Amino acid sequence: MAGWRIRRVRFFVRNNILLFGLLFALSIGFFSLVRNNTFWHPIDYAFIDQAMDIEESWRNIFAANPPHPFQPLVRAVFFVEFWLFGLIAAKYYLFNILIHSINAFLVFFLVFTLLRDRLIAVISAVLFACAVGNYGKAVMVASGISDLLITMLTLLTLLFYFKNELQKGGRTTSIWFVGALVFFVLSLLTKLTSFSILGCMLAFHFFFRAETKKPIMNKAFLTVCVVAVLAAIAKQIYLHDIGARDDMLTDVPRIIRHYASYLVRMVFPIHTSALVTDSGPVVRAIYKFATQIRLITFLCIVSYSVFGFIFGNRTIRFFITWMYVTLTPFCFFEFPADWLNIRHLYLVSVGFVMILASGTVLASRLLYERPWRRFLPYSIPLLFIILSQFILFRLDKNYERLAGSSSIRQLRENVRETYFDMRSGSSGETENVQDR
Repeated sequence: MAGWRIRRVRFFVRNNILLFGLLFALSIGFFSLVRNNTFWHPIDYAFIDQAMDIEESWRNIFAANPPHPFQPLVRAVFFVEFWLFGLIAAKYYLFNILIHSINAFLVFFLVFTLLRDRLIAVISAVLFACAVGNYGKAVMVASGISDLLITMLTLLTLLFYFKNELQKGGRTTSIWFVGALVFFVLSLLTKLTSFSILGCMLAFHFFFRAETKKPIMNKAFLTVCVVAVLAAIAKQIYLHDIGARDDMLTDVPRIIRHYASYLVRMVFPIHTSALVTDSGPVVRAIYKFATQIRLITFLCIVSYSVFGFIFGNRTIRFFITWMYVTLTPFCFFEFPADWLNIRHLYLVSVGFVMILASGTVLASRLLYERPWRRFLPYSIPLLFIILSQFILFRLDKNYERLAGSSSIRQLRENVRETYFDMRSGSSGETENVQDR
């Protein structure tokens, strides 16, 4: 019996190491074009300035100076990157790719935990690794580590929480629940969007109440809610500005339009920008019908959401809810300099890739008696992967152009000068001041 358990553990570890290696290699290949980029976004240089402030005093980790919100964990992680990598941008992008690969790996475990279907879980992870639904913008900017971290902590929180509910009866003393609580507290040190975790937990208890045999408002969920409320009260008392308050929307029609626009961008991310004007005639021709395509896309998404709730299994219903719940925090804010940014879809796309993967696999299984036709459904996720690679390629070209602008060049020179002054007198300084 003990020997069988050891073999089972070895098989589990070996298979998962291979899967993570596949996802990491896929992510490196998919994002290989960005690893030679320099820092191109003003927020990248703001993060570097914050890291240099932290080097002078560790208390600056907990600073919350407008327009930068209270994100101590993000600042701490970026400071470690700055301490290790200096101004070598390629290493920041490689670290982003590593965290992105871990997130894809966690997507596999989350889907498999709820659905118990390995093929759908693997395809979901592969689609996420290929940036389907979010198109990789969070990975392609050094400051995107904030989105990568909140997604990793959200996935870990929910994975531990779901395993505790499904395997440990929801005990608040189990290691799974303690782990979920720890990851949730850490998520509160990244972004306010971490409160969408509560919505995902609520949806889980609603759709999986037959498995858990517990009320929706149970002890474990209420414990997490108490922690969230205490954290919110503490932020209100001790922080004068936690970011983005002035941009909060109260106009219901605009909030609804934000929902529609974000959902459409998961499927049709092309909008008026250099992405269109500098692309070939085919892209420009397609964009002439952008309004009609967006309308049809939105109607398809809404129709599928309704169809999935009526005829789908509880896991599909949960991930449909996931999309709307995780999207909610962004729809209530107007970001003047970064409006409707597909970077905000990074966490939302977890639900999208699961729905796409499950629809593909289930459609293929319906055609199991057709030797060749049963592979046709896989053309849909393949098309999304090709679209994602095209968007990444065009974004990379745009970012290289932005990096050469006069404003970014000035920021780069200012940061280099400050960095050089901080390290004057140390050996090898000229080697570390390059950002390529």
